[in-house]
Amino acid sequence: MTDVKSTRSYSSSVRDEQARRTRARIVQAADELFREKGYAKATMKDIAERAGVARDTVHAAFGNKAALIPAMVDLRLVPDEAVANVAEGPEAQAVRNETDPVRQIELFAEFITKLNVALRPVFDVMRSAAASEPAVAETLAMLEKNRMGNMRVYAGWFAARGPLRMSEAAAADTIFAIVSPDVGRLLCEELGWSRRKHAAWVADMLKRALLPD
Repeated sequence: MTDVKSTRSYSSSVRDEQARRTRARIVQAADELFREKGYAKATMKDIAERAGVARDTVHAAFGNKAALIPAMVDLRLVPDEAVANVAEGPEAQAVRNETDPVRQIELFAEFITKLNVALRPVFDVMRSAAASEPAVAETLAMLEKNRMGNMRVYAGWFAARGPLRMSEAAAADTIFAIVSPDVGRLLCEELGWSRRKHAAWVADMLKRALLPD
């Protein structure tokens, strides 16, 4: 006799995987089109055609264009869906578990500058669209708030390895400023720095600012 429950469970798993792949194709299509055409000119129809799905499927999955941007950030920050937050990923956890304060900051600089490279195109899209699209401006503000929350987590990791030159709250503010995507864009795109040079600068600035003599 066929196990109906097992068959239904299998069918549900297949549908879930198909839905996940469809969402991923839509997000990838939006990522490409927003950078190629600009946020304003890329339509939901364009995104659907690039993803190879019906326009109604895009609307059903995301509702509107602005809702695609957080998904684009998630795709770049945590491509492994088993990881709930970027701070829980293996590179971040290597930073957390490092016992030497100097090496911890160096690992953090490598980790955070890689994230900056990954996120820079999305932030460029958001900043260009935010002036005319209130929903995008709200998303950008939300992401900046989340970024500040992550900096507080990282400041706590540094403080756990020994006393800092400032309070943990002030350390979070300092990290937030030094590793800003805007600073990274200025150094790497305007001044032509490599990602490695940027990482070395971040590490040097953080060690000078946070670690006691």
